[in-house]
Amino acid sequence: MKKYCYQLIILGKDFGIKNEIIEIFQRRVEDLGIDWSSFIIIDNENCEEYTDSSPAFCIYLGAKTDDNNFTDSDFLTQVTKDASLLLPVVQGTLDNFGDCIPEILNNYNGINLSEEDRNQKVEQIVNNILEGFSLLKKNRKIFISYKRNESTNVAIQLYENLEKHGFDVFLDTHSIRKSEPFQDELWHQMADSEIVIILNTSDFLGSYWTQQELATASQLLLGIVIISWPENSDVIAKHAQISYPLKVQNSDFENSYIHSTLKEKPLSKIIESVESIRARTLASRRDNLISNFMKMAEEEGYQAYLDSYKIISMVKNDKDIIVIPAVGIPKSLNYELSSSFVEEIKKKKFENIFILYDATCVRDFWLRHLKWLDSSLVIKSLNILEVPTWINN
Repeated sequence: MKKYCYQLIILGKDFGIKNEIIEIFQRRVEDLGIDWSSFIIIDNENCEEYTDSSPAFCIYLGAKTDDNNFTDSDFLTQVTKDASLLLPVVQGTLDNFGDCIPEILNNYNGINLSEEDRNQKVEQIVNNILEGFSLLKKNRKIFISYKRNESTNVAIQLYENLEKHGFDVFLDTHSIRKSEPFQDELWHQMADSEIVIILNTSDFLGSYWTQQELATASQLLLGIVIISWPENSDVIAKHAQISYPLKVQNSDFENSYIHSTLKEKPLSKIIESVESIRARTLASRRDNLISNFMKMAEEEGYQAYLDSYKIISMVKNDKDIIVIPAVGIPKSLNYELSSSFVEEIKKKKFENIFILYDATCVRDFWLRHLKWLDSSLVIKSLNILEVPTWINN
């Protein structure tokens, strides 16, 4: 039997969503440049292929029953005993959550799905799976760029609603402590973001700082959701490698007043758009990091190899080296996740392990923190900007 890298398990009673989850999940996996053959979809018909030795993420589709006789209970019990990640998904509201799932799932946080928010929630489910497999960053950081005198109400509204949907949102008026150097912290937060939301009001590009935010977001290869106000051009899209333009109309605002807040429908569309481009943004930034490293290594006469996990290996000074790309700012979690490769790495005799990252816009205090981690951990950090010097040492 083939050993699969990742197991997506879907159990319960399908209420017309199973195939949609699988199709979007496959697209996101391919967006990330990962071979789809590394995954297996497991349900009650092929549950004998399940193994507790490979990563697994289980979706349980819950629906109310008359006799509490829930589908796939035995296999579900096995999966929970193996401590696999598990996400219950129920129809309607969360008020009847307990009636739609087996008792064994009562302690799990779940997602409710209705026809009104179906697309948004499916994207959220798929991203939960990718995060569970550590294929997407868990911090879900979003940066809002706007002009205070033109769109503060919508910026605050987006901040509050995105936070409710599990995002870590940066808004200048809410996210920088009084003691922090404002501009340095702003660029630092942007460097660790996945998506920038631009509120493209009539004079958005009339400010030096909003111009700088757009230019920096483009330099960092961030995904950009561009929300253009009525009668305003979406020309900003040409500055972004990955962009999702949205146009709002007067009727999309409460009381048709553009300085008020957005209605629920356009607000939900924005959140759905943010969910849908996360994987493409991550893939673009990671691939750029990898390609720059491979090019630098080749220019210095070294042959670097890339495996199906997007891990780089090479020989330097007669030492086997492995390089793990990290998008955004390396934190202790990057090191922890990378350590999960250590056992397999040691089997292949790679004793020198590096976390590759881009230090653009990262604050000095954090770079010093990484140097401190380097002094105490087996895994070391490697700034892409310092690769040519590192190769020749």
